[in-house]
Amino acid sequence: MRWQQEKTLQDVELRAESRPDTGFLSWSNYIKKHREDPNQRYQVAQQFLPWPIGFKESVLALRAIIRDKNKANLDYKSDLLSLYHLAAWESFCPKQCESIEEPAFKVFEQIPGGLVADLPVDYQQLGYEQLKLLTKTDAKMLVNLYGEPKQHSTLNQLYAEVWQQAEQDYIQRLQQCQSAEQLKNQPKDYGAELKPKYGISSASKKYDANGQAIVAAKPASQAEKHIKARIKSSQKVTQDKQKEGRYSAVVARGKQFTGLAVQALRERALIKERVLGSSLKNITHTLADKKMVVVLGVSCLVVSRKLRSQNRNK
Repeated sequence: MRWQQEKTLQDVELRAESRPDTGFLSWSNYIKKHREDPNQRYQVAQQFLPWPIGFKESVLALRAIIRDKNKANLDYKSDLLSLYHLAAWESFCPKQCESIEEPAFKVFEQIPGGLVADLPVDYQQLGYEQLKLLTKTDAKMLVNLYGEPKQHSTLNQLYAEVWQQAEQDYIQRLQQCQSAEQLKNQPKDYGAELKPKYGISSASKKYDANGQAIVAAKPASQAEKHIKARIKSSQKVTQDKQKEGRYSAVVARGKQFTGLAVQALRERALIKERVLGSSLKNITHTLADKKMVVVLGVSCLVVSRKLRSQNRNK
């Protein structure tokens, strides 16, 4: 059964069974396997409605069919009309559901496709500017066939009351599902279990950008917890060693500075003789020795501090 033929919530529950097994391929890659055959690609893409990837791939396949028929001078009006209906049906789903502050697709996915497909699609009232699946080329072909429409809108705007009813039905089923879960977690003596009605099993699922359900992560087992604890302990040991290494480096630099200060006091007389002697050769020889330059700097620091100390004592 196609999405457009669904009439009841039971049909919605059975929707997943009609989809093909894609194996290890994503839905988009599975559909693109038939890229060379637009008709087959369209038939496969239809099985993934009302997911966004189903609408997108169906429209792309129809464009390829229209392009091939146009080159062969064949009539493509029915294919263009099918493309327009897909864009119109997709416009029934807004981005956000304000009443529950959730993505509107969660509501749209729970509506039987036949309810959406049975909504009247009037080109003069719906237009093309607000149908995001249509391209400029699509709009140009529509205008050539049907002329400019009277207005531009979306199916959601034209049938807002239908969408609001769908939101209320979704909220009611979600509440029933939550109540059933609460009773299920209670002891058997407090009440009998209630089975969720149709359309509830996927009502609380979360979806990614492609409309695919996000599977919740399973609780970690005891073995996984043990491995994570060992990894965390190993990381802590490594961090402690790094801290110890940095501390050792600071201590080593301190010892080095102390050694230079002691050496500066010992060689102060030699430095004083070389500097005060104003011998260019001696000064050049002193500056050429990096170690002596450091000693000279430390010596100046020690001497200046000693002079300040003597001045304060006076």
